[in-house]
Amino acid sequence: MKILHVLSGDFVTGAETSTLALIQAQVQAGHQVFVAAGRFDHPVQAQVTSLPIYNRGFFARIYNILALRKLISRQAIDIVHAHSRAASWVCYWACLLTRTPYLSTLHGRQHLHLSNKYFNVYGPLCVTMCENIREQMLKKTHSFQPERLIVIRNGIHL
Repeated sequence: MKILHVLSGDFVTGAETSTLALIQAQVQAGHQVFVAAGRFDHPVQAQVTSLPIYNRGFFARIYNILALRKLISRQAIDIVHAHSRAASWVCYWACLLTRTPYLSTLHGRQHLHLSNKYFNVYGPLCVTMCENIREQMLKKTHSFQPERLIVIRNGIHL
């Protein structure tokens, strides 16, 4: 399977660290893995494409959506995994254009505003790192069904 991980960070975060552990397991299982991120500082057995996902400006968002669409099509990506709110926004549109399945992981509590309270850009299935994040999304948004919000703890190798 070809898997694309999309992160918004332009510095090292817990999302990058846990994504690295996930990528290592996926590569070990025989999958081909790709990363699109502002930066990905850990050495990784994946093709890394630098994209300013962290830039939330209108034209930057359009650029990122089109760049992801191109990457998904060129590499024949089977599934996309977004690891932040900004990544989920661009993945939602890129995957809609390419008809590629995707999911998101919420690595921390979400800053909620009108659009993400009522509009689900996180995908039909969403992973949270703990019950508190899951409960926040179920109680404070109108876009999740309980069966589509799954808790999976961080897989960090110490």
